[in-house]
Amino acid sequence: MNPIRVLSLGAGVQSSTLAPMAAHGEIDMPDCAIFADTQSEPDSVYKWLHWLEQQLPYPIHRVTTGNISEIALVVRTSKNGNNYQQSAPPAWITEGDGRINLLRRQCTVDFKIDPIRRKLRELPEHHQPKLKIKA
Repeated sequence: MNPIRVLSLGAGVQSSTLAPMAAHGEIDMPDCAIFADTQSEPDSVYKWLHWLEQQLPYPIHRVTTGNISEIALVVRTSKNGNNYQQSAPPAWITEGDGRINLLRRQCTVDFKIDPIRRKLRELPEHHQPKLKIKA
């Protein structure tokens, strides 16, 4: 079995630098890239991604869980009556003693890591990566 090389393409500075470096042989070329789309990225990200897709000799798979703005911000009520957010975005709070803390954030797992994992499982069997994605 041949391991597969996959670039997790966030379309930011780092991954957008690695993508053409690989295409030009400066680093090992991936078999594909995966872009986890929150469907709420700025228009400039989608324009950049479209341009980048035209430059690369390997495919970019776009995956999504849905629109983070619609899904993550909905307040739900549990069976016991407690309110919660299914995929909480990062939020900072100030404690009574003045300490600033980050609340639990689940959106990275729900909108980035899990869709990438699902796509990895769809790739051909002989290309299944032997890796773990840390959340």
